[in-house]
Amino acid sequence: METKKIFEYVKDKYSEKEAKIYYSYIIELVNDKKNKWTEWKDHNYFIIKYEQVKNDWLVLDWKHITIWYNGISYDYVAYKNKMLINYPESIIDINLVYESDEFSFKKENWKVVYNHTFANPFENTNDKIKWWYCIIKNSRWEFITLLSKKDFEEHRKVAKTDYIWKAWYKEMCMKTLFKKAIKVHYDDIFQAIEEEDNKNYDLEKPKIIDEEEKEKDLISKYK
Repeated sequence: METKKIFEYVKDKYSEKEAKIYYSYIIELVNDKKNKWTEWKDHNYFIIKYEQVKNDWLVLDWKHITIWYNGISYDYVAYKNKMLINYPESIIDINLVYESDEFSFKKENWKVVYNHTFANPFENTNDKIKWWYCIIKNSRWEFITLLSKKDFEEHRKVAKTDYIWKAWYKEMCMKTLFKKAIKVHYDDIFQAIEEEDNKNYDLEKPKIIDEEEKEKDLISKYK
């Protein structure tokens, strides 16, 4: 892979500072023996992924947004940042409810009213989780989304990255719940991110094929 072309592209279009940061990440990625997939990707792949993130006004920080063999992966923080870019006044509350917690909510005059009493916040374990809730309030409206632990396990079954679920279970639950919330209420804003992130799920295989064809067209523009 001609990594220098990645550096030159980012430097010429954006800045040398951005180019150095991105180039450093690519070199680290390529030199890691666990990333054998970089051997069959050319420099255009990484240019396209960089542009995709920039188009959503987000920043590739290698922590909340990362590049994989099948595309870009966004975590919960990246999704939340995207929401705050479009609706900076947003109030977002995502939390889990354990067996001994007390939780109630209602819709009153189209407003979400809820109460969550934490019983033993320092002694709870993953096996005691009952469900998660996500509440988003901004100028578009107020929404509440609920998913049970069974729902999360169903999502986990179709994920291609189960090892991440094992290591970061709560974080993946937060991301899954937020994805569910924005799919229903903010799909117009998150469409590009969702199409890319959903490549990490087997149920999206038909879309993956379509996206691969799109990437071939994009790559031709950079050659």
